[in-house]
Amino acid sequence: MRLLGVLAGAVLVLGLAVPQATASLVLDVGPGGSRQTCPNCGTASGQTFGWVFDVSSTIKIGGLGAWASDAVPLSRNVEAGLWTDTGTLLASTTISDSSPAEASIGEGNWRVEAIATLTLTPGRYVVGMTFFDDFPLAQFGTDFTTIPEIAYVGPRQSSAGPDSGLSFADIAFPGSNGVFGPNLQLAELPEPATLGIFGLGLLGLGWAARRRRIATPVR
Repeated sequence: MRLLGVLAGAVLVLGLAVPQATASLVLDVGPGGSRQTCPNCGTASGQTFGWVFDVSSTIKIGGLGAWASDAVPLSRNVEAGLWTDTGTLLASTTISDSSPAEASIGEGNWRVEAIATLTLTPGRYVVGMTFFDDFPLAQFGTDFTTIPEIAYVGPRQSSAGPDSGLSFADIAFPGSNGVFGPNLQLAELPEPATLGIFGLGLLGLGWAARRRRIATPVR
């Protein structure tokens, strides 16, 4: 039983000390969508498109991303931003073809740039990025998945018009189930201490067995 107690203590320490989770995307697109350009967005600073989502449980965001086709790289830098639903800018960054890549379960990948960790409490938010006339930056008509803590609401665009740059996507974008260009990446956080809980269980078993041994009369 002494060995069981030592093992439990070691597992408990490891379980509490070692982070288990890695960063992941808030949304991902599946196969079967179509690559789209934005023929009226402009060629200088572009126009902002994105999507609205509701947060049901607090999450921490550590990066903003942009979808990139396997066939066509990001031939220019794009700007990405995150806003409250009332238009307050919470974070923004510049994304390029040299930004770190996260593979998509569908076609293409996500280029992601880190931001200062941002806590999103329950409420409604908007993520968007700049689109241009000359290369595809989104998947249309595709299935998608999200993490359980958020719910996708619908596509948005900026009413500021072509070559207005990064600006709040304040109006609905009709005729599409989604403009899946911008994305968010969760900050890297430890999972619940599964090993630690397991260690506590082992420690409890060892303690209970020791109690039984002490309480059993010697015959």
